[in-house]
Amino acid sequence: DNEPLYLSPYPQPHTLVAGTTGSGKSVLIQNIILGVAATNTPEQAEVVIIDPKQGLDYIGFEKLPHMSGDIVTTPDEALATLGALVEDMEQRLKLFRENRVQNIDDFLKKGNVMPRVWVIHDEFGDWTQDKEYSEKVTSLVNRLGQMARAAGIYLIFAAQRPDNTIFPMILRSNLGNRLVLKVDSTGTSEIATGIKNAGAERLLGRGHLLALVGNLPEPTYAQVPFVEGTEIEQIVGKINEKYPR
Repeated sequence: DNEPLYLSPYPQPHTLVAGTTGSGKSVLIQNIILGVAATNTPEQAEVVIIDPKQGLDYIGFEKLPHMSGDIVTTPDEALATLGALVEDMEQRLKLFRENRVQNIDDFLKKGNVMPRVWVIHDEFGDWTQDKEYSEKVTSLVNRLGQMARAAGIYLIFAAQRPDNTIFPMILRSNLGNRLVLKVDSTGTSEIATGIKNAGAERLLGRGHLLALVGNLPEPTYAQVPFVEGTEIEQIVGKINEKYPR
């Protein structure tokens, strides 16, 4: 309908992105990162990027002032990063209790400063083929999925085929927002959207997607804006000028 589609952490804090190779997953995630950085100061929002593909799709964001650190590109670094996020979540919840508030919104209303954290994990299924990694990461992401909302930590996990061998059932049930690009089959479409006959396998590719965000009763068709690497660098440069470190 020519209206922009917004991804908000309310009422659903966490997001599943699904789509086959070439469907536009990385460009979609690039748009989300740019949206977060363009509408929040570094004190309001931090971005964590985990990418098994050596961070190649996100090189343009390395100098973004909102980045909490380098792009994470190895399984060991990913486990350490997710473990640190669990600790951060627990510290935040403890701080909220001390301040007699229930969540980050109430904490910020009292004049406190605390950034919301957007955790981007692309190609989530890549490392879960390793049994030891899968067991460790499952424990960490399940805790984040269930408890991170109040702490202001939001997960965006992407995979080509988000089935049970990749996403633990508890985690997938907590990824309430679904951004589903073209997938390889009817079965994958049903798994990704949680809806029978959603039709994600018939999408056009190149950023054409079905979106289930917030409490929408049915999927909305949308088109991901295409953004080139040079454009990302230009925008990041402008953001850096606004928030010099």
